[in-house]
Amino acid sequence: MIQPDRYPFMHFPSCLSWCFYMNLTVKFDGHVASVIDQLVEKGVVATKTEALRLGVLELEEKYLKEAEKERLFDEWASKEMAKMEKKRKEGKLKFYPLSELEKRMKK
Repeated sequence: MIQPDRYPFMHFPSCLSWCFYMNLTVKFDGHVASVIDQLVEKGVVATKTEALRLGVLELEEKYLKEAEKERLFDEWASKEMAKMEKKRKEGKLKFYPLSELEKRMKK
């Protein structure tokens, strides 16, 4: 049998897509350890592991989501430009120079 912890990702029928597994042993001391302990004591998180998981997700939200949105927009814009180029080649769409557009707008 394949052990999930031996491979960083595996596909299982119970997952909607790829399941990622990561086992870490982490040691915190000082201020960071104190903050994690306080979060558990106050009930903000149930476990130290949950505190770390939520911290990682906060970093994802802050630093990775915008890049993903930009990538998706770029993909959309590229598809739209391809559609427009196809229509132009079929004669269904015409592009004008800016000077011609300005003339047509003044009419």
